Amino acid sequence: MSVRNHSPSDRRRPPVTKPATLSSATGLAANRSLLPSHRFDPALTWLRWTIVAAMLVITLAWPVGGRGGHPLWLFVFAFIGYNLVVELIRWSVPSRRSYDWVALFDLPTAGLLYFLDAEPGGPLFISFYVAMVTAAMYWTVRAIVPYTVAIVVIIVTVAPTLPQWSPSPGSFRQLAARIVVLIMIGAGTAMVVRRLTRQAEEASLMREEATRLEELDRLRSDFIASISHELRTPLTAIRAGIGFVRLSAGDRLGTEERGLLENAGRNAERLGLLIDDLLASNQLEAGILRLDRESLDLRAAITDAVAAMCPLIEQHGQVIDVELPDPLPIEGDARRLQQAMVNLLANANNHTPRGTLIALSCISARPDIHLQLKDNGPGIPEAELEAVFERFHRLDDVPGGSGLGLAIVRGIVELHGGRVWAERSADGGAVFNVTLPRHEEGD
Repeated sequence: MSVRNHSPSDRRRPPVTKPATLSSATGLAANRSLLPSHRFDPALTWLRWTIVAAMLVITLAWPVGGRGGHPLWLFVFAFIGYNLVVELIRWSVPSRRSYDWVALFDLPTAGLLYFLDAEPGGPLFISFYVAMVTAAMYWTVRAIVPYTVAIVVIIVTVAPTLPQWSPSPGSFRQLAARIVVLIMIGAGTAMVVRRLTRQAEEASLMREEATRLEELDRLRSDFIASISHELRTPLTAIRAGIGFVRLSAGDRLGTEERGLLENAGRNAERLGLLIDDLLASNQLEAGILRLDRESLDLRAAITDAVAAMCPLIEQHGQVIDVELPDPLPIEGDARRLQQAMVNLLANANNHTPRGTLIALSCISARPDIHLQLKDNGPGIPEAELEAVFERFHRLDDVPGGSGLGLAIVRGIVELHGGRVWAERSADGGAVFNVTLPRHEEGD
């Protein structure tokens, strides 16, 4: 016996889209990424003011004179004033709230401070790092490259004019080292920011796709519930019509007409089972399937299921053998248990060939009732014994069935506190096992 499942829709993971860039800003064409640039504003604000505070502490702890004999802390206070003006513009002009424009003004400010420092690699050289990091966090690589070149040009131009600089190999090495470190910091910052940006964009796209899929699931569930209920009305009319014809004209019909009428009745019942499966599957997936529990004898549900499936089993040329002990007391929903039994039998009916023997037996022993449905059909591959209980799962190209039956069986059985599993029998057929908690009055 075999069961084949398909997924109703191909839900592939949404393709990861690389972040694009928007139009360039003024000056050095500083482009923004697709993500809002203000995402990094709090971190950069904290970083800039931390660096400014460090510069001030250094110049106050080790006071030295800069160009013209003025103390370096005076120039640091000037840098603080510059940053205060930047913050004032950011918060008073909504279109300038982000730092993406600030790097344009950081560059000349850093060059001026370094010139006033009058010391190669002195404390005010740090202002170049502030400018480089600011640009790397907001600008594209295309804009950062000329910006970096401009920084290098300014440093190479200013450094030889500083009092303590000399055109010696040692000074050239120190100058090159500072430039390399500056470029590495800028490149590292740019790479980290772009990775964070890409990850944030991918997460955003995945959240949007998840939301879209959830909405599609909701619409699908609503559609299935609606169409299932709508199908019940004409199906009820069809059943009533067939029943009326049987009662009023059954004895006057010929053999062929009675055969057609019986076939119509069987197909109406099959359609009813399919509608029940659609509704049950929808409710199980949504977690809203409720049981009308009562104390009952499981034999009644099994007997009704066998009676419902007998015409289809006989039409397929199969044989069913039922052995039920006396009694099978449980607490559960008789209609849902009958639906589960019907689906087990329908699975055997649909996926085994003509002449198959379907054996249904049950063992009643505390604490569980163990029901077993066995056939001598082609069976289920070992690797698929668990997968057959997934919704819409199918094996190979075996036709027949909706792909919902066994998933519904598992859902209903588990709601009753039981479990269901499949095995291969010694002769290669399929064996489905169901256990349900035994319950008697007074338990």
